[in-house]
This record gives sequence, C-alpha cells and structure tokens, in this order.
Amino acid sequence: MAGLLSRLKAAFNSSPVALPAGNDTIEVAEPSNFSMASISASFYRSLFGKAEQVDSLSVPQKLILDVVTQDMSQQAKRLKAVPRLPSVIPRLLQSLRNKNSSSKDYVNIINKDPAMTAAVLKLANSVYFNPVVKRITSIDIAVVKLGIDGLRTVLSAAVMQPVIERKSPYFTNFGHKLWQHSLSCAVACEIIARQRGLEPYKAYLLGLVHDMGKITLFSELCTQFKINSHQMDKVLPSYATFAPLMETLSPALSYTIAQDWELPEEICSALQQQQDISPGDKVGAYAHLLFQANLACEMYFTLKEAPEEDREILERASQKALTEMALPKNLFKQLDSIDQQVTG
Repeated sequence: MAGLLSRLKAAFNSSPVALPAGNDTIEVAEPSNFSMASISASFYRSLFGKAEQVDSLSVPQKLILDVVTQDMSQQAKRLKAVPRLPSVIPRLLQSLRNKNSSSKDYVNIINKDPAMTAAVLKLANSVYFNPVVKRITSIDIAVVKLGIDGLRTVLSAAVMQPVIERKSPYFTNFGHKLWQHSLSCAVACEIIARQRGLEPYKAYLLGLVHDMGKITLFSELCTQFKINSHQMDKVLPSYATFAPLMETLSPALSYTIAQDWELPEEICSALQQQQDISPGDKVGAYAHLLFQANLACEMYFTLKEAPEEDREILERASQKALTEMALPKNLFKQLDSIDQQVTG
C-alpha cells in the first residue's frame, strides 16, 4: 500500500511556489506532548471510526484509488468534481479593498434567497456571533448586530456549508463532521489572525476552504465505489480505502482547488505550504497560522469524539499543547460557542 500511495502522490505532486514578497517566515513546531502524525491519525479515526489495516486492499479497490487520483490531477475532470466557488465569496474579498463597501449590498444578496436567509440567521444566532442572547430575527437586525466584518464571515459560512457538507451513502456523517471541523478551523484562524495582526477575513476564509481536498476526494471515491460496486463482492468501503489516500493527497488538492478558484495569493500560498509540512520547516505567517489552527481543531474534534473516561486526560494534554503554540487558552471554549447551534 505504501508503494501505491507514493506512486499516486508523485502523479499529483505540485511544484513549490515562492512565498509572497515581504512574507517573513516562521519555524513550524509540533507540541511536545503530541506529534502531528498522532493528532492526524486520531482525527481520521474520529471521522471514519475503526482504523482497519490498509495493506489488504483488493485489486479493484487499488484501481479505484488510482482512477480518482488521476482524475483529480486533470483540471477538466477536477473542475467537474469540485463545486463552483459561490459567487458571493469574490465579492466579499473585493469588499476588503473597498472602503466604501456597504452592508446593503450583502442584505440584497441574502434577501433574494430564502435558504441563504435561514442559514445566515442560524449562524448569526450562535453564541459565538451573538453572545448577547437576544434572538436576531431579521437580516436587517443581523447587519446592525454583526457589523460588516461579522456579516462577511457569517455569509461566507452560509454559502460554503453546502459545498463542504455533502451527502454520501457511505460514512453518512462524514460531510457533517468535516463541516464542523472546517467552521471551527475558520473561527480559530480568525481568532489567531486578530491576535497576530493578520487580515481576519482572509484567515477565516483560509480555514473554511482548507479541507476542500478532503471532501472532494471523499465524494469522488464514493462515486467510484458506487459505479464499481459489482466488482466489490458487496464489501462496503472502509477506513482503509478512504483515509490513507485523503491524508496523503488532500493538501495538494486543496491548494489546486484554491488556484482553480483564483483565491488570493496569501490563501493559495498558505495551502501550498501545508504539503508535507514538518517540524523545522519555515513557512509564511498565514501558513503557520493555518498549521496551528488546524492542529488545534483536530485536537478539539478528537476530544469531543473521545469516550467520556478519556476526556479529562485529553483536555489537560490539549491545554498544554495550546500553551506551547501560544494560542489562546480559551480557544476550545470559543469553539464550543459555535458548535451546538451552528453545527448541531
């Protein structure tokens, strides 16, 4: 299996890109009490459940992995598999450069779509975005309460949720769980960006889209397994047929999708630097922010999914890791404030 993954990774690997001009580098460091590999493994087990052996894949299963990888490396096929970037996102990015941008433009966009109105109001009423308890019942009130920055982040989440939270006949909770993680990572990125003097909305969007490679690979694998189910002897796909490929290839695919979507240079560069990222590497500020936010959110997700008897130990270990990474000590509590109402 290791040989197969190496070959597939080589087929998809992208060339390194230079850091944006003037971008100071920061050295990557993993917490002393957790390794990146152990955190990632725990996160994937939380997404998929039991981790079966990956060395016993059948020939048809290996062929499916090969087909999906080759398809994702071809832009024409990849663009068919990846949803289009919601048209609202470029407008929100443009508003960062336009000091005269008005919340009325966003209100008009939202009010034209009842589903979007409902999604925005649900997010706006989460404890994270609306800590004052009094319920927001209209978009006009949401604008007053949230302000332009809050509305920008809420609207981005509302339009990205259906892109990430895709349905599947296999691992039916996967899309929902990945959406929980993506939104948590977006919020963590925004919090850390404010702490470090980076642009909060770009950091938020970076966290929101960083796992597009995962959901795309997952959806394509599901499609191929369904198409080729007659060759599988009624054996359902398992952790072993999904997780290793996704862990190996999703960072490169997320970067490629960001390029296809023509997202800002800082976002594309930060995603490119997540490929094969290791302790001791020197990366840009946004790449470092994403690395730490994602690591923290994978710990947070694993903690939530852990058996009750293990949570106290994991909580103490996670707090030590947050301290070592110079992240807010109350980060998990802030993530809790969006979890129940937004993702439940």
